[in-house]
Parts: sequence; structure tokens; C-alpha cells
Amino acid sequence: MIHVEKQPEPSPPGFDFDQEVRQPGLSALAELTGQPPTLRRRGPRIQQRAQRLEDLGPAVLRQYDYWTRALDVLHDAYQGICAYSCFYIAPICGPTVDHFAAMVSADPRQAYEWDNYRLASSLMNARKRDFQDVLDPFEVEDGWFELNLGTFEVRPAQGLDEPLSERVRNTIDRLGLNSRECRNMRIRFFNSYWLPKEPSKPVPLWHLREHAPFLEREMRRQGRIRPEDQEAQP
Repeated sequence: MIHVEKQPEPSPPGFDFDQEVRQPGLSALAELTGQPPTLRRRGPRIQQRAQRLEDLGPAVLRQYDYWTRALDVLHDAYQGICAYSCFYIAPICGPTVDHFAAMVSADPRQAYEWDNYRLASSLMNARKRDFQDVLDPFEVEDGWFELNLGTFEVRPAQGLDEPLSERVRNTIDRLGLNSRECRNMRIRFFNSYWLPKEPSKPVPLWHLREHAPFLEREMRRQGRIRPEDQEAQP
């Protein structure tokens, strides 16, 4: 993992997050708890499902998944990079909205808040689920995670204090960052750079930076890039 810089909430004229996601979500929550809707909309009233917000479970909230309306702008805001695996997610290959504070444990209103969203592949989102032992990509600092370029396995960086090193290990284990799928992706990108199918057309380093930024950063840090790329900066 690498540090992910939090991007500002989308606003008009591009995409009105407040009107498209937050306000419909809050209105649904009001009706689900027996309160009048806060927005006028077509269709029947939403039936009350609980007395209190905290009694609304994820299964109920997923019936009012207005956050999916923001998926395209979330993908654009974070250049399509999964916050956890650090690989580019093609739009047709399952980008998802991860609620970092999971719906099962957070105030239900957080389901409709931009700052609670992380762009994640479907695989990473499924592995993270509602567990609380995964580091927040917004809080991760560059250099906490290192890559062994012999095995292509992720490990905690040397020199971290033990509590932080344990949190890094827990994140690696929970997300399966050393699973066959993740390691094979790193190997594939590494080989595309060093062993291109057409030697006269090597894959440029910027391609790795845009599709596998953690791998590219570790290759650069460890001096495993071509001489002509040594001076180029990200």
C-alpha cells in the first residue's frame, strides 16, 4: 500500500454529490426510522424498518445504495487505482465503493459521506468486509510497506516500531496482499517492463506508475529500473 491523498467531494457542475448521494440517503434514513422524508421524490413511501438509526443494518442500507451513483467520479478522482492493492481497476473489471468505516459498525449516515469512500477492487472490498484491522489508505505513509522483488511479497518496512509493524502485517494478511492473485499481478507488470514480448518496444516506466504505482515505487527505490529511467521523476 501507498499513501492515498484524500480528494475533495465532487460538486457541480461535474457531479453534485450532495444532491445525488447524501441528501437522498439521509431522506431514506429518515423514512426508515419513521420520520417524514426530507426530499420530495416519486414512488411510494419507504416503510419504517427501525426506531433508531443505529438499528438499521447493512442489508437494509444496501437497498438504498445511492453511493453507487458516485462510483464513476470516485474512479476518476483516484485515477482508477485500488486504494488497497495499488493496481489500476478497469471500469469493466469491478471497481467498487468501499465504506472504510463499515456500515455494520458506523453511523448509518456515513454510508452517504464522500470522506468515508475508498476506491477498491471487488476482491479487496470482499476481503476487507467489516473488519477493523485494515490501515486507512488516507493515513498510510509511503514507506510503511515494502516489496521483496525476489518473491514479490509485501512486508512491513524495516525500522517501524513494533505496534505499527504489527498493524501493517495485519493489513497484509487481512487483504491477502501476498495471495497468488496479487503476486502474479506484480510479476506480470515487472516482466512487462524487463521482459517485453517485443524487445524493441519496452513498456515505459510511466505505464507501471499509472497501473501499478506501489510496484513502480519499489522498483525505483531499489534501483530496479532501466538506466534511461533513472533520472525521470514521478
